[in-house]
Amino acid sequence: MNGDELLLMQGLPLDEDLTEADVALLKRYSRSFTGSYSHSLDGKGRMVVPQSFRERLGDKFCVAPSKDFQSIGLYSNIAWARLRDRYARLAPLNRELVEFEEQFDAFSFFDQECDSQGRILLPAKIRNYFLGDERDVEITGARDHVRVVAASRGADQFARFRDRLPDILAEIGRLDTQRAQETE
Repeated sequence: MNGDELLLMQGLPLDEDLTEADVALLKRYSRSFTGSYSHSLDGKGRMVVPQSFRERLGDKFCVAPSKDFQSIGLYSNIAWARLRDRYARLAPLNRELVEFEEQFDAFSFFDQECDSQGRILLPAKIRNYFLGDERDVEITGARDHVRVVAASRGADQFARFRDRLPDILAEIGRLDTQRAQETE
């Protein structure tokens, strides 16, 4: 993809003064998953995957645990393979990592796809473990994957985040200051 195509895809005017670094930055994040949607599972355990996420996931993708095992993750096949390879390289270093790798594999379902209505049938094993009986879900972008969590759990996580926000913003300021001092 050339710079002009990337600018058009991002909705930016072609005469925008962008440096090569800006174009590289746009390209780097153009495949990121962002946004948040609320949906409900139907009686069969199917969920609509928002169109913008479907485009980035590709025709076939992987349903697996999120990296912290707190939610369901939808990964493009290559994002899942990269993550899985990382775990495979680390596992020989620690017995607990072998167990983690085994559980990650047990909950991973490769080459999943949406039906003609944009729905995916979440495999029962992963759906039951991470969502239980909940039907309302929050579907959010999480950088390199899509995160699916029960709506009630998503609301609790956001409330905890909101409570910690002043400390998080202070830490961002501290890190920015530290980085600026290191580059002087």
